[in-house]
Amino acid sequence: MINQLKTIKPNNTVILLCDMARTKINHFEHVEKMAEKLLKASTALEIPILATEQYPKALGGTVKSLMDLIPSSIVPRTETDTDKRVYPKTSFSMYQVPQIKSALQQQAGTNVALVGIETHICILQTSLDLINGGFNVHVLADAVSSCNPQERSVALQSIRDAGGNITTTESFIYRLLSDANHPKSKEIFAIVKEYSPATKSALEVLC
Repeated sequence: MINQLKTIKPNNTVILLCDMARTKINHFEHVEKMAEKLLKASTALEIPILATEQYPKALGGTVKSLMDLIPSSIVPRTETDTDKRVYPKTSFSMYQVPQIKSALQQQAGTNVALVGIETHICILQTSLDLINGGFNVHVLADAVSSCNPQERSVALQSIRDAGGNITTTESFIYRLLSDANHPKSKEIFAIVKEYSPATKSALEVLC
């Protein structure tokens, strides 16, 4: 199954941050840094961000470095959840969270970028649900991980086989930017430069 990839633009894209609590995940620190880079770029480009936490009472909440980067002003809203930025869940798929599904269905675009943990559980099940729902799914390989690296690689192949696109944070950011003359280009270039050493390290261990 191969989905036709749509042009990626800020106005047809949503970012999903999945369950980024600090746990014993392989190379979590690299995933955290790449998620930071993506959230900063997404905020600069005014791209909506949705985030979840898997059973936070037991597993903990989103790490502060990322929570601070989720801008409440551009998070998709539902009529009943106007003040929430992060949604707790017990389902493994983010798309099974009613507020997430409602917010996504309200979006004009169909590109969804996924980052977070764990690749073989929540990222995989979310990706498959989104693909089945008609969304174009982009999993950013340098910003997802699992406890066991072998599980991660198998899950990424399963997502690719189902029609998802496996890419990297920097590649995805530049697809969003599209043109060096973009009004936000200098800001984006600065973000990419800021995270250049971290990007190199993440790619070495995750890609």
